[in-house]
Amino acid sequence: MREPPRYFLFPAFALTLLMLGACAAPQVQRRTDLFWPLPPDPPKISYVMSLSEPKDLGTKKGFFRRASEFLFGNEEPPRLIQPHAVYSDGEGKVYITDTGLQVVHIFDLTKKTYRQVFRFPFGRLLSPVGVAVDRENRLYVSDSEINRILVFDRRGKFLRVIGQTGDFVRVAGIALDPRKKLLYAVDSGGHKVLAFELEGQKKFEFGERGGAEGQFNFPTHIAVDEKGQIYVADSLNFRIQIFNDEGRFVSKFGRVGNTVGSFSKPKGVTVDQEGHIYVVDGLYDTVQVFNPQGELLMHFGSSGIQEGNFWLPTGIFGDSQHRIYVADTYNHRVQVFEYLGEEKK
Repeated sequence: MREPPRYFLFPAFALTLLMLGACAAPQVQRRTDLFWPLPPDPPKISYVMSLSEPKDLGTKKGFFRRASEFLFGNEEPPRLIQPHAVYSDGEGKVYITDTGLQVVHIFDLTKKTYRQVFRFPFGRLLSPVGVAVDRENRLYVSDSEINRILVFDRRGKFLRVIGQTGDFVRVAGIALDPRKKLLYAVDSGGHKVLAFELEGQKKFEFGERGGAEGQFNFPTHIAVDEKGQIYVADSLNFRIQIFNDEGRFVSKFGRVGNTVGSFSKPKGVTVDQEGHIYVVDGLYDTVQVFNPQGELLMHFGSSGIQEGNFWLPTGIFGDSQHRIYVADTYNHRVQVFEYLGEEKK
């Protein structure tokens, strides 16, 4: 009997292997019933999803691509290793700095696409710790090892560097004020905040080391609200300080402690459209929510690895669609939540 052509054997063999693989690795069912606070209080925050790799976008590979990868091998798909900061444009694009993989991940939740930014003409990213995007979709990335802010266009092409020798001791978080077209950058090692025009010229700076109002002790993260007020995580003073758009002190809240309402390791900070201030506490694995006067409203999240749990979280960002993105650093993911608004009476 003639031997059948080999090309008839490949699909059947590959199909068998793929079916076996599918049986061995069932899909994990996502939780859709996580809300905070707990009943009987009305829910204010809900869990939406997690991002850790491109398949979380819901895209699927074709049959022949899966068969080829199974038989001949393929590079491991990119995964978040140590997400640090996160930004959402409110239209589906989520930008995540990853100090472990040394890249910026870009997930497009609308188009279901994924790409990375990590190269520029003089090398590659080393320790990307801050991220922001302007109205022209230019990407700004602060790198604590390069000690500069790198700017890329919407396609990931390198444009320029912001910052000169002597500007930063160790650059950290960044935030944009689109009204005034200013980029604010935290100098954690220099205990100050610098303001730059988007083309790179330094406009002013404020802060020095200390514990008084307007002084800092290793600040880390920063946010700007719709009115242009600046919120700085003054991490080793265990507080959040608020400034106007010219860097003049407005108010502060927070103290060191081990109870809800106090801080142990304040990290990321963001402000929603209703003025609520969200602060990540990296040691207690929670996000605390305050009103504009600094009074605690609620908190969500706890230590662990399940959805809604955190493990040494870092950055946070709230977008115009009431989504809240938390860099859950040692769980290697960004968790997405939604602010549900106040109960209607």
